[in-house]
Amino acid sequence: MATRMRILVASGVKQRPGWSGRILALLVCLSVLAGGFALAGEEKMPAARFATFLARMLTYDNNLKERAGARLSIAVLYDGKNPASVAQGTEMSAALKNLELVRIADLPVNTLSLPFTDASELEQAVVSNSIAAFVISDGLEKQFAQIKKVSEKSKIITVGTSGTQVRAGCTIAVYLDSGKSKILVNLPSSRSEGIAFTSDLLGLAEVIQ
Repeated sequence: MATRMRILVASGVKQRPGWSGRILALLVCLSVLAGGFALAGEEKMPAARFATFLARMLTYDNNLKERAGARLSIAVLYDGKNPASVAQGTEMSAALKNLELVRIADLPVNTLSLPFTDASELEQAVVSNSIAAFVISDGLEKQFAQIKKVSEKSKIITVGTSGTQVRAGCTIAVYLDSGKSKILVNLPSSRSEGIAFTSDLLGLAEVIQ
């Protein structure tokens, strides 16, 4: 457990007093990436492991502190009328809640869960909560164009859980491909959202130019 926490601190994710060490070891995750990327068999990554990767990936955005302000707010978006989307959003929100016990890029973390209704309400939530990251649940394919307009306007990174979402316009996703951890980055999308990933992350990821 102590080894896990040392990895978190080294990667820009700092422990808060009383943190129980639930986040998985990042070094193990990243070493899997070094083994290469598979081309088929895409699967969702377990929510707890996804949360670990998300915490790490956000530290590779050179513009994170400028976009986030005094606090890093991460919102999980889901379709409240889609049971599968609600279930995924609930599971993801529970996993990300643990990030409130650490600091990412020396910023305190706040997480929230939002059922997407329309762009106007989402913009209001962004302003009220100073949201810097959207985690996109499945089931929002038809609404994604509206979400994307908000993310580009407010410079919010869109994070998916599948390669399909990144190919559709999300900036980044981490998932399993034939059992291997994979990061996929949509570079044009990242630029439209004001994200400036370091070469370190781009070196680990597969990049859509």
